Amino acid sequence: MAKVRKIPAAFEGTRAVPAQYTTDPDVATPAQIAAIGASLDKARRLSRGEKIASPLPRVAPLANYPVKLNSTGTGTNRAPAGAPNLGTAGGATVTNAPVGMNATSKGSTRAPGAFKTGLGGGRGTLRIQPDISKLTETEAASLKMLESSLVAKEQDPKQNDDFVLLQEILGRKQLVDPEQNRLKALFRRMDNLYHPETMTLGGADHWSQDPSARLAGRAHVSVNIHHAYVQIPAAIQAVRPIVNYVPTGQEAEDRTMAQMREQLYFRWWEANDMDLQHEQAALLKELYGHTAAKVYWDPVERLPKVTIIERPENLYLGFGNSDYNRMDWALYTYGMSPQAIEEDYGISVIPVKQGEKWFPYTSYGDHADPIGNVWANAFERNPLKRETAYEQMQIEVYDYWYKVPKGEGKAPLVYNAIYVGNTLVKNDPHPEYGGKIPYIHLPNGKIPGSPYGKPALYDAEQLLREKDERITAMAQMIQSVVGGQMWQLVGADAPDEIPPNALPKPGRMAAPGPGNEIRSIQPFIPNFQIEQYIQRIDRELTVATGLNDLLLGLAPAQVLGSSRAIAALIANYESRLAPKRKVFYSWMKQVWEMCARIWEAKDPGVKSLIAGEYRIEIVAPELTPRDTLELASTAINLVQNRLWSAERAMDRVGVEDPIGEKELIRDEQTDATLNPAAVATMTQVIGQMQQMQMGQQQASQAAMEQQMMMTQQQAQNAQRTLTSPVPGDQSLNQPENQAQLPPEANAGNAPLPGEQNLLPIPTGPNEVQA
Repeated sequence: MAKVRKIPAAFEGTRAVPAQYTTDPDVATPAQIAAIGASLDKARRLSRGEKIASPLPRVAPLANYPVKLNSTGTGTNRAPAGAPNLGTAGGATVTNAPVGMNATSKGSTRAPGAFKTGLGGGRGTLRIQPDISKLTETEAASLKMLESSLVAKEQDPKQNDDFVLLQEILGRKQLVDPEQNRLKALFRRMDNLYHPETMTLGGADHWSQDPSARLAGRAHVSVNIHHAYVQIPAAIQAVRPIVNYVPTGQEAEDRTMAQMREQLYFRWWEANDMDLQHEQAALLKELYGHTAAKVYWDPVERLPKVTIIERPENLYLGFGNSDYNRMDWALYTYGMSPQAIEEDYGISVIPVKQGEKWFPYTSYGDHADPIGNVWANAFERNPLKRETAYEQMQIEVYDYWYKVPKGEGKAPLVYNAIYVGNTLVKNDPHPEYGGKIPYIHLPNGKIPGSPYGKPALYDAEQLLREKDERITAMAQMIQSVVGGQMWQLVGADAPDEIPPNALPKPGRMAAPGPGNEIRSIQPFIPNFQIEQYIQRIDRELTVATGLNDLLLGLAPAQVLGSSRAIAALIANYESRLAPKRKVFYSWMKQVWEMCARIWEAKDPGVKSLIAGEYRIEIVAPELTPRDTLELASTAINLVQNRLWSAERAMDRVGVEDPIGEKELIRDEQTDATLNPAAVATMTQVIGQMQQMQMGQQQASQAAMEQQMMMTQQQAQNAQRTLTSPVPGDQSLNQPENQAQLPPEANAGNAPLPGEQNLLPIPTGPNEVQA
């Protein structure tokens, strides 16, 4: 093997590392040199087309219960042909019949036909098989021990669905391992910037591998301000927005139902402490570029719960299309201690030696309802925390979610399988998820062609590193100046060796000798505009991140004294933050929709209330008091001008329950001790309404009486019409039958009663009777 001596300077993970592999013993350790040599030899063999297999060492079969076998006494455990099997401890005989595909582990529930869709053709032929040589030691040990236990029971591992499922899990995990390893390296880099793991004499240091931190007499400054570029945008995005449930129609009943659904939504919000959950989700996606939320049903509190994936490198996602908006499966790996496994699943952990190492073997046992959701964040291989020996004993757990197709045009059935080491403890269907994997992915913005977002420090890291180096250089210059004053002895007879009494000392006389002179040596001090250069770096950081001096807490007094300037700076950053915040709000809607679907499936009362309506409206909150006041003033003006209703204005300013708020307003307005003027006004209005009501009643009564009189007259007229006399009959109309009028009723010249009228009777039409 040739040595690679040329090592150009490079930094990976904020550490100075060789840019090429080297076998120089001055640089690499013997173990690294051996590993490099083995890798080069393997690469040459692979380039020649040679196939390299690395089978695992064969070990003795394992069994989780004693099995009584026949023995022929010739060193074999097989009985002669035709010999009957001896009885077991329970009295049952051991049969040699082949085990079918439906043979399951104790306590597991098998999906009918679940593995038929995962098989490429014949029975027992996997579509996805792991490469055994690329499995980790723990994964290979789990697979091998499960195979050994099945062989001990005289079962064919290839025909056992538990073994098939574990191979499928490991195979799918291998398919995405290259991308997952890239993400892990990126996450560790971001972790070191956000929270430095190295402690030096001066404190936490995120670039402690630089020579300036190790050489004596060198200044070294670590400017640990990276967390501010993560926490500030995360905190702004996590501010509770204004959430309103959208009515399904324009009727009053539709609005009432929407208000009841909104009350249910905020009950779920408080039960899950979504303010804290959003804060954590925003922080993780800003730091790592993406995270996810898992939705599950809590049987104790009887409502859906949400948990945020804190270590996204342990979450393996299988996207179903090139647009990354469909998910076929998800695998989350975490760890549990032996005691926790025995408490939750009733499984015993037995140490088994394979080769030179010990691995945990989990035996089958009864288990209660698995609570893998509670342990979803337990397996945090946090590089910032040293694992204790107890934590290193944790057994790896696979929380695997997959789909079983139900036919064309139908939603698939979602299954959840949980493997604890080499034991399958759960494989149950979950129809309540509606054919969707319960992991809801949250990227930090959008990168075209990638399902992941961009970490907040991705573009700022190089600028912050430049700032570290320049401040360190400036500190080194200052140290070289003030590190100590230097002197020289000048003169014609200046000796080569400085006499002891010639060294200047405080409070003492120096004797340089005749003709000699002690002079100070002024160091060279170059003049650099270092502050202007640092300001230029800060300006580029503002362009890259959008965080201005106001958000960083560096705004001058004239800016802090102007509410208009503050509002302008906040609005400028809000426009930069809008793309990521829209993605965050869309994720909130998806989380609620899945929670509502599960709630409907588990609770009939909630189903009758939600009734398949999941639409919510999310409006970004106001970030400054000035914005809040302006919004309230706008709502008041729109309500007074009859452009908005009071309920719409309450929704816009963030009132959670407008109907309940209006009831409180009515109670206060009718309390004479709190609002006497309003009560007096209401009393006057009530009196006027009563007077108007009395007037209306009187007018109505008079109209009724007039109507009755007119009705009576009409009835009399109808009676006269119906009982009219016979035509031609004078009846009592003769003059002698006429009644006598009283004297005062007659004219002045009218004859008295009994007197004869002596005036002539008119004989023609033109004559007028006098």
